[in-house]
Amino acid sequence: MADGDMRKGRCGVCGGGEVYWGEYVAQAGIRPPGASSLRARNPVFDAYVCAACGHTQLHVRLDAKMASFVRRRLNRVPPQQG
Repeated sequence: MADGDMRKGRCGVCGGGEVYWGEYVAQAGIRPPGASSLRARNPVFDAYVCAACGHTQLHVRLDAKMASFVRRRLNRVPPQQG
């Protein structure tokens, strides 16, 4: 298995080497869970898709404005052991 970062060309789920890259533009924007109208500008994500199992990773193109939005509006997931 890979370390989980599909940007390195290997799937962290199945271990396959059939990873493809494209762009995903979020039409609705990013919002906190349960929010109905709050949105950021339409963010662009680098999308990595494993053609062997379908696992997909999205990585937002993080500029200062998007980083500020994420920190202020979204729910942080604290690091977990194990």
